[in-house]
Amino acid sequence: ITESIRKVGGKLLEKVELFDLYKGKQIGEGKKSLAFSLSYRSGEGSLDGAEVAEIQIKIISHLKEQFRADIREG
Repeated sequence: ITESIRKVGGKLLEKVELFDLYKGKQIGEGKKSLAFSLSYRSGEGSLDGAEVAEIQIKIISHLKEQFRADIREG
């Protein structure tokens, strides 16, 4: 999943870090809850919120399609 996020995120996605993994009754049998931290950086100047939002939408769409992920943003 981490590699998939990196590929979709492209050159502006500097770092992907899995910081939490939970398995338990609340999640459901055979499922996991994963939490990632994503860091963005451009060598050409400041990134604006719209640029980052566009990348995140692509990543979320890919995760839903590829892994049937349910996304909780926070």
